[in-house]
Amino acid sequence: MGCPKRAVVVLLSFLGFLILFGFRTVFAMVMVYVIKDNDNDGVTLFTECTINGTARDLQLDWSVATSQYFNTAYFVGYVITQLPGGFLAVRFSPTKLFGGAILISGSCFVVLAFVMKYSPIIVFVARFIQGLTEGVSQPAMSSVVSAWAPKSERARIVGFSFSGIYLSTALASVVSGAATCYVSWHAGLFIYGLLGILWSFAWFALVYDSPMIHPSVDEEEKRIFDKDGSKILVASASVARKIPWRYILTSRPVYALFLVNFTRSWVFAMVITEIPQYFADAFSLNVATIGFLTSFPPILMSVSVISGGLIGDKLIKSEKVSVTAGRKLSMIVGFGLEAVCILFLSLAGDYLTASVLIIIAEGLAGLSTAGFKVNPVDLAPQYSSVLTGIVRSGVLGASISTALAGALREKNAESWQRLFLITGSVHLSSVMLYMVFGSGQQQDWAQVPYANLVSADSDSTSAYGSVDKNTTDLSISVHNSDEKSQHDRADSVTYHETRE
Repeated sequence: MGCPKRAVVVLLSFLGFLILFGFRTVFAMVMVYVIKDNDNDGVTLFTECTINGTARDLQLDWSVATSQYFNTAYFVGYVITQLPGGFLAVRFSPTKLFGGAILISGSCFVVLAFVMKYSPIIVFVARFIQGLTEGVSQPAMSSVVSAWAPKSERARIVGFSFSGIYLSTALASVVSGAATCYVSWHAGLFIYGLLGILWSFAWFALVYDSPMIHPSVDEEEKRIFDKDGSKILVASASVARKIPWRYILTSRPVYALFLVNFTRSWVFAMVITEIPQYFADAFSLNVATIGFLTSFPPILMSVSVISGGLIGDKLIKSEKVSVTAGRKLSMIVGFGLEAVCILFLSLAGDYLTASVLIIIAEGLAGLSTAGFKVNPVDLAPQYSSVLTGIVRSGVLGASISTALAGALREKNAESWQRLFLITGSVHLSSVMLYMVFGSGQQQDWAQVPYANLVSADSDSTSAYGSVDKNTTDLSISVHNSDEKSQHDRADSVTYHETRE
């Protein structure tokens, strides 16, 4: 038996997110260096930047507020494509959408390395384009996970796949901080841009939308999906036409999930794009030192993301907690305690204390991935990309976070303390609302009339079933959730289509 194909999907998903979210950190680190208003000869744990004053140096007469608005442009584009991205992942190939997002965004970085210095308008446009393309990535990945994650492995597969998001900040902080300081001002842009382009080629070649259309999935792995798979149809026009929009948009669990995504996006944007500037403003650290300090929180977070998924799957599988209770537990421990740490961050008087609080906050936040990242698949496996697109529209919180930082920011610690008080309070409030209205059960409106979908359109293909020369037999189990028993109840629906 070779390597399970779902392991290949998980590994490449991890690497994809590692690169994709590294883009944000790389850009933030480059901005800290090239803007003259920042002091790159301040407190340092290392030798001074060796490119200072050389041909590889670049100093731009832009304000820090300008760099904040570059981030706002990115997040506005990111918000715009969340919901369309969810729909597109139901209508078209989610793997192609995910790979294409990284290919285009990486190409933008390579272009920026050549032309960024000529005009802030160029940077503004490029960041907006990156936001537009990257906005489809998480809705598309939700569809990929729905197809490739057996129910008993759902939280751990999501944890491993998405852990690249959190480790990305650590890796990108160190790589881009050192490369910017000691190689050239645009070295980080080149490195990550080219990595994104190369990764996309591997993804397109190796990953398919469904286990059952993959040409080399072995029989043992097929049996796992037959027994424990989500049993969803692959993307098609007929599936897209049957999306239950009215029920989705009036669902309280969906709105609760939207709120925690909103505040999490607010916090995550602050950690990735604003914390480097906070260290520069409040403690006068140079770019290499900032890169070193900001690398620690994501490392701990990536570990907690994976361990949170393993623990969550184990608790639910052993029936010690229901799915709903397991999701809520991960949220209160992860996001609730993160919010408390951010509130205490407003009292930090030195950079070591601030670093410790950020490390603890982000380390705990990783546990929540077993809740909010998995929840769309719990609520509606067939439409998880649509739900992800809707709740990921909460990334509007990131736009508000960066805009607020641009408005409140002054070159002192006090302005940042006000931002942390606002952020921690909003985050904690959303967690409390999720405790009341959140759910981990598949919703009644999420049941799919599979036979109608398959007969409605010739381009609709099941993720499951055997094919011979004359017939296509599609045996699909439609899973309904029972709140009382917390167990799946399967009603078998078989559709037989005779080929003409």
